[in-house]
Amino acid sequence: MRHIPSFAYGHVIGALIVGAVFGATLVDLNAVLAIGAVLAAAAVISALICWWWPGFDAPAGKLWLVATFANPLLIAGVAWSFYYADCLVGERKGWDCLFDDMGWLAVATTLPSPVIGLVVRWWWTRRHKA
Repeated sequence: MRHIPSFAYGHVIGALIVGAVFGATLVDLNAVLAIGAVLAAAAVISALICWWWPGFDAPAGKLWLVATFANPLLIAGVAWSFYYADCLVGERKGWDCLFDDMGWLAVATTLPSPVIGLVVRWWWTRRHKA
């Protein structure tokens, strides 16, 4: 049976925890479950892309870049922010700009999990060196 690399464990579980903490700030159990699940699913997609290229044994900098920028939630957050750019700089106001900050929130929630994955990989390799 194949094992799941420590980076993938750390990346996905870290995304689940970050999502649960962010959902808990909304004081709603459904938000905790939904945001945690969405972040974990996006991290699974990102980890699969990292498995394909550059591989889980790649240098930390390259693995972090690919894991961060291959995350579909980060890409959606950046696209959302570009779409609502005129709301963010103040040219457009009103009800049309109600959810203009969601893009930056999506981007911010995706950033910690690749770092958590790298820390878990570092800790695992350091602990299991023989």
